[in-house]
Amino acid sequence: MKKTFEVAKKIIILFCFVFTLATLASCVINLSWGYETDTYSHILDRAFLSFMGAAVFVLILNISWKRSVFRFLIPYMIFMPLALLYIFVTGFFRELHPNAYRDIFLNDTIAYIIIYIMLYIAEKLKMKLSCSA
Repeated sequence: MKKTFEVAKKIIILFCFVFTLATLASCVINLSWGYETDTYSHILDRAFLSFMGAAVFVLILNISWKRSVFRFLIPYMIFMPLALLYIFVTGFFRELHPNAYRDIFLNDTIAYIIIYIMLYIAEKLKMKLSCSA
């Protein structure tokens, strides 16, 4: 039970971090391009995708892999098809931007790489600090 709580806590923390960064980045980009509004549905889409990505990331990273490349590739290979499927399904309920699939692929790939690098650095620092203590 304690392990489940810790995993849920990590998912929520990562979700909050990713959602905040994605929203801030989107606001800066949109304002610099002259767009002064963002739809609520777009913000909810971002929240759902951020939560889904955080959940996949945390759950998969708790598995110990023989090769570290799997720790990078497996969460990405699970998340990206789910994100594209989500965009496909939402297309039944509202009109998608013509570049919706490209945008989700590029934005989430870049975010994934940045988050993975930050977690990798944090893990190495944590190991280095625990070894020196």
